[in-house]
Amino acid sequence: MTTTTEQNISNAKQLIEEVINSGQPELCHRYLAANRVDHQDYGLPPGAANGHEGFRKVLGGFVDAFPDLRLEVQFVIADGDRVVFYISTTGTHRGSFMGKAPTGKTFKVNGVDIFRFNDEGKITEHWGVFDTFGMLAQLGLVSSG
Repeated sequence: MTTTTEQNISNAKQLIEEVINSGQPELCHRYLAANRVDHQDYGLPPGAANGHEGFRKVLGGFVDAFPDLRLEVQFVIADGDRVVFYISTTGTHRGSFMGKAPTGKTFKVNGVDIFRFNDEGKITEHWGVFDTFGMLAQLGLVSSG
């Protein structure tokens, strides 16, 4: 079965709503291929964010620190088997993050996620850019000036 671009966009949006925004990383298998490669640098050893387990590890750390974590797609670009989302991410720092105690502060930053899909409509690769410095500055964990 070959999926269409529209199906790939829908699947990526469902990943965000049903898995990330709902704080249910255990459902990632619905949208991610088991051998998914994550090219984003999360400060983890190479390959640590790959596959279902790697995704659950990365998302779980964010959900623990920011229980109200929410991603909102601002716009979409698609080309063949790739879908690009420009995303706004918000959350409130309620749990330990990067070894830092909760501040109770909120953040809102933007980022880009690029997804590559297989013929079954599952994500096989991910590239991402996230404004980590902006988030840390808004949380008061680094100086912005």
